[in-house]
Amino acid sequence: MQASPEFHKFGRRFIQDIDWIAPTEEEMYDFVLSDLIGKERARLREFIDRALQDDVPDDGLMRLWDSVDSDIYFPTVQNLRGLLRGARDRL
Repeated sequence: MQASPEFHKFGRRFIQDIDWIAPTEEEMYDFVLSDLIGKERARLREFIDRALQDDVPDDGLMRLWDSVDSDIYFPTVQNLRGLLRGARDRL
């Protein structure tokens, strides 16, 4: 699975000092999603839905995240899935 343009944009918002900018989970989601507007949000939601489907293997999901220019690393795929579910639910 290749990252969509919206997923790249989303991933780039996860910068090293995000916890200084957005100290709570709600603020973090607000921050990372704030650059996406209109149809971009809908396309990102659809892309995340596809990425979270059961037929996407764990290592495939981790490679997908590694393909975006993010400063944030996830030690487990469960952490990544949780973040993606939270973002999807806010879109």
